[in-house]
Amino acid sequence: MSNDPERRFLALSTSVVALRLDAAGIIRAANPHALHLIGAPLVGQPWHAMLLNFAGVIPFADWLADTARPRLLNVHTTAGLPQTLEVTVEPDGADHWLFGEINATEQARLGREVLELNHELNNLTRELALKNDELGKLNALKNQFLGMAAHDLRKPTGLILSYAEFLIDEVGSSLSAEHQDFLQTIHSAAARMRGVVDDFLDVSLIEAGRFSLDEQSTDMANVAHAALKLVSLIATRRGIQITTQLDTTNRHWFVDGAKIEQVLTNLLSNAIEHSPEGGMVTLASQCLPTELRVQVTDRGAGMTTEQQQRLFQSFASGQAARKSTGERSIGLGLAIARKIIEAHGGRMFVSSEPGQGSVFGFTLPPERLRPARTITPSANPNQEQQHG
Repeated sequence: MSNDPERRFLALSTSVVALRLDAAGIIRAANPHALHLIGAPLVGQPWHAMLLNFAGVIPFADWLADTARPRLLNVHTTAGLPQTLEVTVEPDGADHWLFGEINATEQARLGREVLELNHELNNLTRELALKNDELGKLNALKNQFLGMAAHDLRKPTGLILSYAEFLIDEVGSSLSAEHQDFLQTIHSAAARMRGVVDDFLDVSLIEAGRFSLDEQSTDMANVAHAALKLVSLIATRRGIQITTQLDTTNRHWFVDGAKIEQVLTNLLSNAIEHSPEGGMVTLASQCLPTELRVQVTDRGAGMTTEQQQRLFQSFASGQAARKSTGERSIGLGLAIARKIIEAHGGRMFVSSEPGQGSVFGFTLPPERLRPARTITPSANPNQEQQHG
């Protein structure tokens, strides 16, 4: 260090940052306070290495061209917080001394800004808490309304569906083809309405926190065939062929069979509705070491990545794609399916490309497997069945 006793005193015993730099701006010496504040190593480093958010190299010679007044520099500190120093530079032969001290005015300004920001943050936090509470109450009212409306609509919708079925069975053959078509339209519309009403009830239960599982050892082959039976009529009408590739080596899963059937029915119905007439849909299951996997594949129009991102959200999938019949879905089915699968500890997935069809499915953790109590002699894991 310099032989100047005053500079030596400043360098060694005060709270001023003192650095000696050569003509190239390389730090050749640093006092203990600089090392404590900024951290080691400093010696041997370029002077701009200590600057905060430095986006380029400032030639030391250029910076020395304007040293007539103190300058403010923001430096790194060992505490991980920025520190503003008021810096002056004095020549010392071929070298220069850089002296930096905390700028009280700047420090006070920053302190005031921090206090103001903290006050603003506290206000925003309180407002957010009030808004969240208000949203919670509105959501509860919405769920109550959905449940009440769906319950009130269920009975008249069921009556329309029952009487339409009665007319089709009892007097359908005596009607003209046009009138039979009218009856079928009434029946189809009532069936769709009942499905929507049931979805509303499910959503209201899920969001109200009253959703529960009745888990027990379940034969997944029976669940799959029950879902296939429910969609067989619409598949036959549209000429859709459904093939199954079910892994029958581990048929018994510990799940809520009725709700898994609901998920499968939804996936199969969607695949049929989005398939061209005369197309094919495949239901497959596989027991892997890391997961239990079930998927439904169709050869429909497929979806873009943006459309896939909107799936599994309530009231959203109607924006993703039209059905092959030209209708739009309100998007509750997939959202409910996701809730059911997540309640089982699994996840939903989709894979699709425009013009290449879609694969919808779900996975469950392997611990859902249960030893089979009885397996029918006809079970053949390599056998492929056809429906529709």
